[in-house]
Amino acid sequence: MSDITIPGVTGKIDTKGMIKAIMDAERVPLERMQGEVDTYKKNKRVWLDLNLNISKFKESAADLWGHNNPFNAKKAKSSNESILTAIATRKAIIDEKQLKVKQIATADRFMSMSLPRDFTVKAGQYTFQIGDKEFSFKFKGGDLEDFAEAINTKADKYLKATVVNNTSDTRVILIESLKTGSKNKLTFKGTAAEFGEEAGMFKRQPTVNREISLESSSIEKTGSTTNNGIFRVQDGELTVDPGTSVTIPVKPPFTVTRNMVLEYEVKTSVLKEGDVAAPETPPGPDVPDVGFIEYKGIKVYNEKSIVILPDEEVTPPPARVDDLNVIAITSKGNRIKLPAIVDTQNFQKVTVPIGELADSIDSIIIDNKNTHRTVSARNFKITDPTQRGDYVPTNALSESKDAIIELNGIEIIRETNEIDDVVPEVTLYLHDAGDEKIKLQIKNDEEAIKSSVIAFVGNYNRLLTEIDILTRNEPSVIETARFMTDAEREKAYERLSMLNGDSTLRQLKSRLQTYIMNSYRTSAGQAMTLLAQMGVSTNSSAGGNIDKTLLRGYLQIDEDQLDNAIATKADVMKELFGSDTDNDLVVDSGLAYSVDQYLKSYTQTGGIVATRVSTIDISIERKQKDITSYERHLEDYELQLRKKYGAMEGMLDQLDKSSQSLKNLSPQGK
Repeated sequence: MSDITIPGVTGKIDTKGMIKAIMDAERVPLERMQGEVDTYKKNKRVWLDLNLNISKFKESAADLWGHNNPFNAKKAKSSNESILTAIATRKAIIDEKQLKVKQIATADRFMSMSLPRDFTVKAGQYTFQIGDKEFSFKFKGGDLEDFAEAINTKADKYLKATVVNNTSDTRVILIESLKTGSKNKLTFKGTAAEFGEEAGMFKRQPTVNREISLESSSIEKTGSTTNNGIFRVQDGELTVDPGTSVTIPVKPPFTVTRNMVLEYEVKTSVLKEGDVAAPETPPGPDVPDVGFIEYKGIKVYNEKSIVILPDEEVTPPPARVDDLNVIAITSKGNRIKLPAIVDTQNFQKVTVPIGELADSIDSIIIDNKNTHRTVSARNFKITDPTQRGDYVPTNALSESKDAIIELNGIEIIRETNEIDDVVPEVTLYLHDAGDEKIKLQIKNDEEAIKSSVIAFVGNYNRLLTEIDILTRNEPSVIETARFMTDAEREKAYERLSMLNGDSTLRQLKSRLQTYIMNSYRTSAGQAMTLLAQMGVSTNSSAGGNIDKTLLRGYLQIDEDQLDNAIATKADVMKELFGSDTDNDLVVDSGLAYSVDQYLKSYTQTGGIVATRVSTIDISIERKQKDITSYERHLEDYELQLRKKYGAMEGMLDQLDKSSQSLKNLSPQGK
């Protein structure tokens, strides 16, 4: 009995190790089930990622045929974007316009003279007016920074004040309107006007504007190239017929200062040939009646006079004259031409910087030498646009002016540089004035079309590559995927052949390739029925070399061919991707439409991918229950082992004690 070893007691047998070994063997099924759960989760992640790729491709297909497809997008291109830019909406009509930006809209910007650093703005009620908007606030007095802060706080959307240290000892304050246009003149009132005068922004000058009245009694007809040339005045509007020249006296003559302008409105009416009065045929000689004498009641008549007349000739109409240099002024007897007018049936406002042309005006002349055009004018006015009440600015950095553009010979005036009511569905942005004619093209947004086609091709290739990775055990699929980064390739190797033999993915790839290769009906007939005819194809040979990656059905783009198709056949390309074949205004055919509709069964709620993911989730849930149940079994089993080995150790311990007692009872030495 002395040779018996007792596990856990004698130390020769490790019962804990034995229990661990038994439990490790018992845990093998658990580890296998946990591995299955990990596999389910990886498969779920694969399907979710695949669903993302399918959804991206579906979205790129929908972008090519849906309501917001790029073929309806328009782009406005300016020949000189430093002068004019534009944005076109999808409803804009493809067209080309010729515009000239004569003047951009500006706002009043008044700067003070150099003021000492300790200049103080006195307390008072300060009032500013921009157009019909008035701002008034009390200022408790302070330096220029305090005053500028008060202006910016009280009228931040309409006025802006800035203080600049122009020298080490002086500073200036700039007060500017934030509203452009001639109607939005900035006026200082009350204490503000006193400040403006004190700061050297303005000087006092009484208003000197002059309106020139049009009255028949004062207008002089000074010449006519035809016998019937006339003029008439009605409701303040002067109309001068062809071949008529009139003079409008300015009495007394008006003295003009440098900043003054002459404003008037003018229009023309071009006559048809039948409306032009033909010249009268000159009368022939006046032949007197036959005379007679009478004697004793007997009348003796003279013989009739014989007059030989030339053959009657019809006077030919005068040669057509077209001369738009119609309006002029006289200054101290000198005649000064004003800018040529333009043909327009509506009155067009003209502003002439008369202060740059003359120092006085004696009269206005309308000399209509035209044979087929009447000229009408009204609202002649001489003004100083810098006038602000009884003040004029002495240091204006800019003055409130309207934007003036010329479109198809018609002058258009707006108070802002953002104009959206001249070209339908196009907003013009004016940046500078210039003499050149700007060519504005409204055309298809070719960049948007190209980007959408490239996105469609890229997402298609990415989806097919992902399907090949999952269903093939070919590392070359990953190695030749040019769009993948190194990190993406490393992760792709982990997914390689994970869904090998999956019939759903094989069917998906096959159907997509069929859609890509199919022909679709368009209005261009055979000239555009295939994707390849716009430069997108699966052609694997280039220059005699074979691109093996394209043998898998991937697409490539011939950019030159695609660019040419977009430039010349964009409307037909739109039909190839999505068209209405039954004229019910609903797209029902086309490559992108077909792909989009087909992929709905994969991406929609309850679709193929969702069902696969749901099935995997159920499998995971079931396996998790099995794992939980088996973990409880392991806990119970380990507890049983511990109890059994504990009982065994207790029994062996008793045996060991009994054995020791027997030894103690035996005679020593025996």
